[in-house]
Amino acid sequence: MQEHRPFLPHGFQFRPSDEELVEHYLKKKISGIPIPLAEYFITDCNLYDKKPSEIWDSHGGPFLNADEDLYFFTQLKKKSSKGSRIDRKVGSSGGAWQGEDAGKDIVSGQSKIKIGSKKRFRYEKKGCEDHGAWIMHEYTLHLPKNQATNYVLCRLRKNQPTGQDKKFSTITDRKLFYHLNNKMGKGTKKKKKAVESRNPRENF
Repeated sequence: MQEHRPFLPHGFQFRPSDEELVEHYLKKKISGIPIPLAEYFITDCNLYDKKPSEIWDSHGGPFLNADEDLYFFTQLKKKSSKGSRIDRKVGSSGGAWQGEDAGKDIVSGQSKIKIGSKKRFRYEKKGCEDHGAWIMHEYTLHLPKNQATNYVLCRLRKNQPTGQDKKFSTITDRKLFYHLNNKMGKGTKKKKKAVESRNPRENF
């Protein structure tokens, strides 16, 4: 993505906090307030139109560092005009974004008042290389019901193993390692540790 930002200094990275994403970007987007340079970091994109890998490739993802993410403004689509449930299916690919948590409140550091919420999703489509390989954090602005909007801000990132799991190129390799590790009698506590996810980004 660096090639699209020739005026930015080398080493510059866009790393906003949850509060900043809601208060300084999503709120202004919904209110129609201009955000200087925002188009270089947060673009409008229908994240439910294509597979995440296609969106990633077409928006400069391959040019990012391993620990960088992409940010988008997108509009949610309801399953029915009268209902409140959101359609999480992705285009005609058969995939969908599956919720992984109940969401958490985002509170203003100054007023301590709730300003929005954040939910985590994982892309699912069995038999597809994108299955489980992408994480999306969805940011929603807290508004009165009569002012509700379909606009949200999303952070898209790769869900890649790190540390110990990087040593194993296939699921078979990992299963073999865990099997041998358990057989050597490492103890219940260590057995459990061996099968836990070693991706620190899983928790964020």
